[in-house]
Amino acid sequence: MKLGVVLRAERLIRGEGIQRTRLVTPYGPVDRIFSGDVHGTETHFLYGRFPGQRTPSWEIPYEANQSAFDALGVDHIIGTFVVGGVDKEVRGGDLIIPHDLVSLAGPRASLPPLSGRFSNAHVIPSFCPVLRRLLIRGAEEAGIRVHQSGVYFSFYGFARIETLAELELMERLGARLVGQTMDPEFTLARQRHRHYAAIAVAIDSYHDMKNETETDPEVFRARSRQAIADGRRQFEEIIEAGLATRGADGPEDCACAQVAKGRHRDMFASFPEDLL
Repeated sequence: MKLGVVLRAERLIRGEGIQRTRLVTPYGPVDRIFSGDVHGTETHFLYGRFPGQRTPSWEIPYEANQSAFDALGVDHIIGTFVVGGVDKEVRGGDLIIPHDLVSLAGPRASLPPLSGRFSNAHVIPSFCPVLRRLLIRGAEEAGIRVHQSGVYFSFYGFARIETLAELELMERLGARLVGQTMDPEFTLARQRHRHYAAIAVAIDSYHDMKNETETDPEVFRARSRQAIADGRRQFEEIIEAGLATRGADGPEDCACAQVAKGRHRDMFASFPEDLL
């Protein structure tokens, strides 16, 4: 396993043997990767999805980030997220390890195939069961409460949070959390046949936000900032504890990276192959 972790890991990147890595990709430079060994696993921390100041979700350099992982030989990725809680069980500050996602719209982001022809990523199951077990076990070892399942609803491409009507619809559809940044990161990672899993912290709850207009915005923002800081610290603890106990659940087998290896006729060719 060569693990990529998308996380501002303030503590772990200062560990012994962790070094900063700078890469130039076809989509631009990526200079915020910190690489080293964490409990016997080669680990590469991508310090945030975007360089510099916060940007809208559609300006995040997803292709550059994944190309950097290409260059490093990363085959497993854990994405960390700041989200909103949708169902009644999730409150601000809660951690969730989603088991699936809904993404009905997104950017025109894709990576060229490393070899052969383009094909759509196979994404069933969506998240790697091995990485999910690592995160769940890490939370148990660290003594941190998490929701061990949930559907992430991707609300990509809007410079606002969700309306109450949208949140009500998401809840009716069975979503537990909502955010703007999991896809296309998820799709691009699966295009590369990478094992992918996620963990998220909720900074607010749909059921709490119904009365948000009665709350001082500064109080709400302060509460959100604290939830983010606490969440990132807990992410580090969970990932470190999970890596420290790798193998505790038996063989790390899954079908995430399986691809058809035979030579097959292109059913979508624009010209008869035998006449080329």
